[in-house]
Amino acid sequence: VQTCALPICSELRSVLEKRYGHDLEIPQDLQGLPELLRMANQTSHRAWSSQQVSPALVKLLAACALSAPTKSFLQQVDIVDVRDPQRRHQIHSLVPAMPWMADAPVLLVFCANGRRFRHLFERQGKPFTNNHLDGFFNPTVDAALVMMNFINAASAEGLVTCPISMIRNAPQQLKAILELPELVVPVAGLCMGWPVQERSVNPRLGLDATFHVDRIGLPDDDTAIDEFDQRYVAARTRSLAPDSPAPRAWSDERAEQYAKPQRA
Repeated sequence: VQTCALPICSELRSVLEKRYGHDLEIPQDLQGLPELLRMANQTSHRAWSSQQVSPALVKLLAACALSAPTKSFLQQVDIVDVRDPQRRHQIHSLVPAMPWMADAPVLLVFCANGRRFRHLFERQGKPFTNNHLDGFFNPTVDAALVMMNFINAASAEGLVTCPISMIRNAPQQLKAILELPELVVPVAGLCMGWPVQERSVNPRLGLDATFHVDRIGLPDDDTAIDEFDQRYVAARTRSLAPDSPAPRAWSDERAEQYAKPQRA
C-alpha cells in the first residue's frame, strides 16, 4: 500500500500519533480524508460561547442522528431536547459536579425505548415472548449509535458536545423529571453548544491493545497500560500550568474513581 503524501494526510497521521503513540499508514486515494481528520480530532468540550443553537438546527441534527442503523428495524430510541428551564435545573441538580451543564445552550437525553416494540404485541393481543436481557440490550446499543451519530452531525456544523453518563446516577429522579414511561431508559445526556476554544486530542490506549485481527486471546494488558500511563502523564504535563501538581497515571486515576460502588 502506497502512503498518501498530501498535507491533509500528514495532519491526520500527526493527530493519530498523538492519540495512539505510534505512526499509522494512510493509504493513497482516500475519498473521505476531511471527515476522517474531523473524527480523529474529536474532543469533548465543557465550555460554550453565548451564541444560542436554534431549535430547528437541533431537530435537523436529531433527524440525521436517528438515521443510524437500528436493530431489526425496531427503532427503539428517543431523544429528549430539554428546553424548560425548571426541568434543566432539576436535571443539573442531580449532577452538581458538572457546572458546564447549566451553561450549555442545549441539553439532550438519549433514551433506550423498550416500550414501543412491546406495545406492538399488546395491539395484536399477543404475548411478548422475548422478555429477557436482549430487550434491554438492543435499544441501549441503538441509543449509543444514535448519540454518536448526533455528535458527528453536530461536529460537521462546527458545534461541540460533551456526553454525560452521570445522569444514570439518579434514573428514577430523571424518569420523573422527563416523565419517561415504563421501559424507556435514559442512557446518557449530551451537552452541546458553539466552542469558545480549540482543544487538543486526548491520548488513547495503543491500537495493539484495542484493535485485533481474527482473535483477542489473552492480551498483555500490563504492557499496554504501562505504555499508556507514560504517554498520558507526558501529555498532561505539557498542558499543565507552572507550579501545578504533577499529573497522576491514568490507571491510578481510574482505579480511584471506581474504588467505590456506583449505580447499584
